[in-house]
Amino acid sequence: MNFDLVNSRNHLHAGLVGPTTHDELVRSTVRLARLTFGAAAASVFLYDEAQDTLVFEASSGTGEDRLVGVAIPADQGIAGWVFRSGEPIIQDVVNDPRFYREFAIGTGYVPRCIMAAPLEFEDKPIGVIEVLDPERDRFGDMAALDLLSELAAQSAGALSLLLAARSLSMHDNNGDSDWERLRQTLGSPDASPAARDLVHALTSFVEMQQKGQ
Repeated sequence: MNFDLVNSRNHLHAGLVGPTTHDELVRSTVRLARLTFGAAAASVFLYDEAQDTLVFEASSGTGEDRLVGVAIPADQGIAGWVFRSGEPIIQDVVNDPRFYREFAIGTGYVPRCIMAAPLEFEDKPIGVIEVLDPERDRFGDMAALDLLSELAAQSAGALSLLLAARSLSMHDNNGDSDWERLRQTLGSPDASPAARDLVHALTSFVEMQQKGQ
């Protein structure tokens, strides 16, 4: 057995399913969205089913240091509308009744325009990606929505895998964390071809995201 190869593979798999990789993946996604659209800010919300809220998982740009971990009701604001409807939107929000103005004021930044797209995995909504005050003449509204929707689609599979792993209870009866057991399963030489294919796809996605920064 090539132990160097096994150790290298285990190290890679540990990185892919660890919490730090999840955090970096989401941060990379919001940075890419903000830069692509020349926006003031971009955020990813992930759905907390137990609380029926959308939680700011990562934010880039204006207000980013104050938003991570903040939750809003899943039926409030433009993000809530996108999450419930499953439809992307680009909208001037000054007079839009869906706009959660009180919350925006509390963050210290009130946008004029919001663009957002749902994050879905296997037809199940898992969150929303939102862009504040994009440069609308950079692509045009329809092209911008298509591009944001594609970014959401590319991100959702990896986010769903890592979100599901993170949501598990952190310890079982043997004291091993679920992260560790997931790492061991995916790193095992006996892992199924489907598991190996999943890790390969996730690896490729993370590398693509990093190159796009």
